[in-house]
Amino acid sequence: MMVAKRVGASQSLRDTVSCGLPGWANETRLGAVLIIASIVVPVFAGSSYWLHILLLVNLYVVVAVCQNLLLADAGQVSFGQGAVFGVAAYTVGIVSGLNGYPLELGLLAGLVAGIALGLLFALPALRVKGFYLGFVTIAAATVMPEMLNAFSDVTNGINGISLRVRWLQQPWVLGFSPLVLAIMTLGVGILFAHDFLRRTSVGRLMRVAASSPETALTLGHRPGVVRSLAFLIAAVGTSLAGVLYGPLLGFLSPDAFHFDLSIFFFFAVIVGGSGRLLGPLVGTAILYLVPNVLLVDLVEYRLVGYGVTALLIMLLFPDGVVGTIARRIRLQSASTRPALLSSGPLLEMRPGQGAAWQENGNDAAEAAVKVIGARRRYGQVIALDGVDLDVAPGTIHGLVGPNGSGKTTLLNVLSGLSRLDSGTVSLFGVRADAMHASAIARLGVARTFQTPRIFDDLTVRENLQLGLDANRGTKDEAFIAAFEAITKPLADCRPDELPHAQRRMLELLRCIATGPRLLFLDEPAAGLSGEERKRFAELLRLLRDELDLTVVLVEHDLALVWRLADEITVLDAGRVVESGVPDKVVENPAVQKLFWGERDA
Repeated sequence: MMVAKRVGASQSLRDTVSCGLPGWANETRLGAVLIIASIVVPVFAGSSYWLHILLLVNLYVVVAVCQNLLLADAGQVSFGQGAVFGVAAYTVGIVSGLNGYPLELGLLAGLVAGIALGLLFALPALRVKGFYLGFVTIAAATVMPEMLNAFSDVTNGINGISLRVRWLQQPWVLGFSPLVLAIMTLGVGILFAHDFLRRTSVGRLMRVAASSPETALTLGHRPGVVRSLAFLIAAVGTSLAGVLYGPLLGFLSPDAFHFDLSIFFFFAVIVGGSGRLLGPLVGTAILYLVPNVLLVDLVEYRLVGYGVTALLIMLLFPDGVVGTIARRIRLQSASTRPALLSSGPLLEMRPGQGAAWQENGNDAAEAAVKVIGARRRYGQVIALDGVDLDVAPGTIHGLVGPNGSGKTTLLNVLSGLSRLDSGTVSLFGVRADAMHASAIARLGVARTFQTPRIFDDLTVRENLQLGLDANRGTKDEAFIAAFEAITKPLADCRPDELPHAQRRMLELLRCIATGPRLLFLDEPAAGLSGEERKRFAELLRLLRDELDLTVVLVEHDLALVWRLADEITVLDAGRVVESGVPDKVVENPAVQKLFWGERDA
């Protein structure tokens, strides 16, 4: 295959690997058709009752989609979306309903107020996540209706606010009023916006930060900032729905924004299928139409209804309605052919092809890694006790030792995931022991973990694309072509279709795709067969010899380490037993005592 020019090849690869999960586009299109049909049919049928009901349902769908973004994509449990929705709606009522300002100004003020509350929720997301964050957002959702009553001078209290905007509801084109068109456009637009976001580097990063904050750090990003960004995006969508609520109903009351509204949005995602693009639409329809239309006489018991419905759905549809149906379809249509992931295209690069792929090459005058007197204690356990380490650039340096000797702790310190109690760490001459993990990653550092950090809700291609998203170097055309060849035969296969060994290979290839200068590997050969270990050794030699990459290898297979490593450091009980070239290390009686008669450490 002829290699294209660098820019063209890079763009080609990025276009190829950003295809998304199977069914996403179909779900989005189906959702758009359902939203349009739910509005067009009652308009043409002349049913103002059903038009009003379904317009309100579609506003709720918009909020539920934003809730889905927070819960499934960003991994954030928020019970405050009802409060954001209510603040946006009430601000429009206060500005334009009570004070008589133009509606345009009221809509703008409502949008700003809703986004401001979303930003307020985003602040704790910098520090906390999951249900801890949920408890913070519960407070706002609980207090909001009380605040509306308490500040009656501003909000008109229990009397509510009348907001009649007749020109918005007057038929305009084919019986469609501006308000109808606005709600339909917003509903369809939010579905496509969520779909588009998932296909971007930001969307992929959100899911990584939700599943494994440590991986996000090693890719050079701060998970807290990513979580806060998700809250901001969700606040924008929720506020857009909120500002249209008042003009649609014509009246605003504190009773409409009680805590159960936020519970409704949360349950809509769970019932429909968390993570599925069509899930919020299905969940909202079930939870709103059944109790409020079909069982209107029992509307006072809607919280009980939500709970019973959610329980039944979880028993009958453990992944939500849409999620369970999609999973069953995928299992029935899944191919029995195993997905294959190969590092062959990288191994087949001709000598010298990849030598210029990294803009900032290794500086031979500086040690790639220099550790002096590293100490790290966990309670009464001393994990590192005065460790010194020197790793020359462009070499493979092995770290071996018994379990509990401090190998992984040292890697965590070097990659910024753990802090030293005392001592210093320098990477390529840059003092790094006080740097944030994301800043260390941006120096050109990548790492793998003992348990592969693979994201099953992303395709194999998207898992590799995470590395390319984080790549800040200049990749030459041979490197680009190699990754293009790796990803091309994989189509949209999911990582859970890969065996353990190939999941490890996928993580390693993702790290290589970041374009690192320094690579930390934590037991990368665990679970590999003999042939797979041979290929793995060839790949590491290529990284060292052709890509000028420095590798620090923690591994229990001593035979593999002794074949690969230029230098070896032996740790025991947090201390360095011996360090040097393999032949020198093996002659040390203390090392022989540790490993005598054992192949593995």
